[in-house]
Amino acid sequence: MRKASGASKTAARRSGRRHLSWKCRSAVPALVLAAIFSLPASAAVLRFPKGNLSLQDVVTAAADGDTVLVEPGTYEFFYDHLVILQERLTVKSAAGAARTILKGRGDGPVVSFLRGSKAVLDGFTITSIPREKVTDLKGGGIYCAPESAPVIINAIITDNSAVFGGGIYCDTLSAPRISGCTFTRNNAAVSGGAIFITRAAAVIHNNRFRDNRAGTAGGAIGSNRGSSKIINNIIHQNSAVFGGGISCDRSASIIYNNTLVENRADYGGGIVVDKGAVRLTNLILYHNRDRDIHYLAREPEAVTRPTYSLISDGSFRGFNGNIAVDPLFVDADTGDFHLGKDSPCKNTGNPDFFYEDPDSTTSDMGAYGGPGAQGDH
Repeated sequence: MRKASGASKTAARRSGRRHLSWKCRSAVPALVLAAIFSLPASAAVLRFPKGNLSLQDVVTAAADGDTVLVEPGTYEFFYDHLVILQERLTVKSAAGAARTILKGRGDGPVVSFLRGSKAVLDGFTITSIPREKVTDLKGGGIYCAPESAPVIINAIITDNSAVFGGGIYCDTLSAPRISGCTFTRNNAAVSGGAIFITRAAAVIHNNRFRDNRAGTAGGAIGSNRGSSKIINNIIHQNSAVFGGGISCDRSASIIYNNTLVENRADYGGGIVVDKGAVRLTNLILYHNRDRDIHYLAREPEAVTRPTYSLISDGSFRGFNGNIAVDPLFVDADTGDFHLGKDSPCKNTGNPDFFYEDPDSTTSDMGAYGGPGAQGDH
């Protein structure tokens, strides 16, 4: 039998529950759940569906280190939300995101990770019922509480809305890793159509963002005083007033080996920078409107100026390895942003060994270059 949790762990979980503005519903008494899932102390695989239990019931019953394996289906959260409080837990679909859908009612996150959680969410579609009026403040699809560090991978995050972070909200001191995901048609009334980061340290790697929107800033990603890493992403046809692709407000983010194409904004179709110490290198910014990069400060600080990047509007051309030519994508019309064999972006990125391609050659510019080159998904 598993040992009961200590008093300190119980107190931490209760504290985490109080942090939310809703209560976690459990239709099955704790003693019944304990009886159903009485397993050896080693990590277990708990399968869902399981009798009359809800997915929340199964997740709540799981111990640290367990895996909850979810069979294909559409699972609706119309009276509650999926709340993950364990420090270490894997919630994984058995058949991938296209066949395993978690659907919310549109007035709160579909999934929330509580304070201290480092759980893994692997292979789900996260979506919500559309609403005419956006009422949720933080995270329409996923909410990452302060001091949480979840891993969100292989997800399709689509048609979610919130005031900040239509797809995902990364709260203060959180450090989520978001990788291998596709973000489409998410909407933020203010900032971060797909992802909003505030005073957090997210790693956003190897994702695709298309047709996300923010009412003010960051059509795909909005960063407010964050220190995140935004690497090897394809950011295509997103929109906002400031920063159609990415908005950085007094942040210290590191942004390299991304491809930003045909994003739209009044200021900075690709990227907008408002103060801070943003590092920009190995980027492809192509046909973004109004400009590929816009600095709200009259004279950008040297540390925020791009290096070894293709910037199609001619900004910074001829300085620090920047160029302004056609990148010669394989087929941009169909969303294939691989570099053609004669692309001027091949082996012309930052020569520092830190940015080398996996074959130890000088980095290519864009999402398919650098040590963490974009995978096909």
